[in-house]
Amino acid sequence: MRANTGTMGKLGNRARVGCGVQREALVLISAAFVTVGCRFSASGSAEASSQTGAQAQGQSQFTTEPQPTATVDTTQQIHLRGKKLDYQGVINFDYDKASLKKDEATEKTLAQFKQYLTEHSGVSIEIQGHTDSRGSDDYNRKLSDRRAATVRNWLVDKGIPADRVTAIGKGEDAPQVKEPDECNDKEPADTAPCEQSWATNRRVVFEVTKGVETIKEEPAPPPPPPPPPPPVAAAPPPAEACPWLWGGHLNALGPNSWVMIAGATQPGVCWLELSLDLGLGIGGRPDGTSPAGVDADGSYWSLTVPFRARFWFMNRHSLIGDLGIGITHYQISADTEDAAGNSFEYTRNTTPFIAHAGLGYGYQPNGSNAGFRLGIVIGGLVHLSKLAGSDVSTGPGFAAADAAALKQALDDDTDELDDLEPYGEVSFGLLF
Repeated sequence: MRANTGTMGKLGNRARVGCGVQREALVLISAAFVTVGCRFSASGSAEASSQTGAQAQGQSQFTTEPQPTATVDTTQQIHLRGKKLDYQGVINFDYDKASLKKDEATEKTLAQFKQYLTEHSGVSIEIQGHTDSRGSDDYNRKLSDRRAATVRNWLVDKGIPADRVTAIGKGEDAPQVKEPDECNDKEPADTAPCEQSWATNRRVVFEVTKGVETIKEEPAPPPPPPPPPPPVAAAPPPAEACPWLWGGHLNALGPNSWVMIAGATQPGVCWLELSLDLGLGIGGRPDGTSPAGVDADGSYWSLTVPFRARFWFMNRHSLIGDLGIGITHYQISADTEDAAGNSFEYTRNTTPFIAHAGLGYGYQPNGSNAGFRLGIVIGGLVHLSKLAGSDVSTGPGFAAADAAALKQALDDDTDELDDLEPYGEVSFGLLF
């Protein structure tokens, strides 16, 4: 039994040894396979993962592009002034409504307040709505109340605690500026003078109600320098006083004259010209007939000396006025013979005072400066004093009745010189 037992024991041991060897071999082989399998699996998985990632990356490149992120410039433009928060932006509402406009300026301003209140967590504010004067007081107060509440709701929706923000409408009760009388609570036909004050009074005010002591206010940046003033045109040199000018005129026709010469001056007054004239006139009167049929024909010449003033109402082409006063010396004579050859001579030498006035057209190309002058005038002349009496001389045989009749006829004819006498004049002048 022992031997069997031993043999069996040996065989058993061998068997156990062989089995052990086989088990070790199997373990080694299995381990190898497992290792290879693991490597294969890992490699394949990694490769697959790599391919999947590459594919995903490729799909990402073809199907998705980075989108720019919309940002709002929240550069701080809010500063504490007393108990109010001064700001540079605007908050716009839809016309006659409490809803906020979606414009960039409004979004930017509200974002600045949201950032400011976030950075100053100990600050509470009251939002005050204001309107201009148009509309009833009750309507404006309610509209401003709704608008202030809209701004509060926007801030609360963006994360500002509700207990830090209150809202109230002031309506038109506290205008920022006084509106002109034609704009106050009115709708004028022309609103241009009103728009500035209306826009200033339509506003949202932010007043600090708590935590003002926690605000460490930085000084506001200095305002930008004002733009340079536009260049100012050089002031024209002061106008010189009207110059004194001297010269003369040569006139065709004229008061009681056929031709007239004059010395003239512009006495430092641009609209005035003075002259002293000398004119020569010739006439065909007098003539008369006696009851006996004796005719006497005569003529006269005159020498007229007027002192004249010419007024220029404009600069170059002008209406001109002509005034003058002076004297005229008449040399009047007539003679005849009767059938018997007896002579009759009539003379009337007189120097009455005269005056004249006229209107016309004037042209001075250089204005009131030195240069050529042209005047065309129509006027009238009157005698200020009567003509002196006449003298008659006759031959010894000339009938006295005929002499008296002729003298009366000739006096009557020359007396007509006292009547208003029209004149026309063309004047050429040069002043220097």
